[in-house]
Amino acid sequence: GAPMLRRAMSTAMRPIYGRIHAKVTQGLAPTSLVIKDESFMHAGHSGNPSGDPDAETHFKVEIVSPKFEGKMPVARHRMVYELLDQEIKDGVHALSLKTKTPAEAEKAKTAKPL
Repeated sequence: GAPMLRRAMSTAMRPIYGRIHAKVTQGLAPTSLVIKDESFMHAGHSGNPSGDPDAETHFKVEIVSPKFEGKMPVARHRMVYELLDQEIKDGVHALSLKTKTPAEAEKAKTAKPL
């Protein structure tokens, strides 16, 4: 019946995912942005008591942005948290952040053994 339909729609829309993507893109003009929704891995845990795999509670966000130049990781994270303040209030429990400057991302690439 109806609940099934609502569920299919919520999956298609991913409102929080979209908002994170839009805000980070606007706020940090990233050269690379990877957002992984890991909520399904935490279904039924305390952060996601409903156990709904579509709850959008846990995200891993990897951002490469020139705006991070000269900033400590904790300051970079603060920039991201401030951007996503509303999403966190709306129920994002866990943001796992990886923040790099383009130069750091480049260095990480070349450092990898072939």
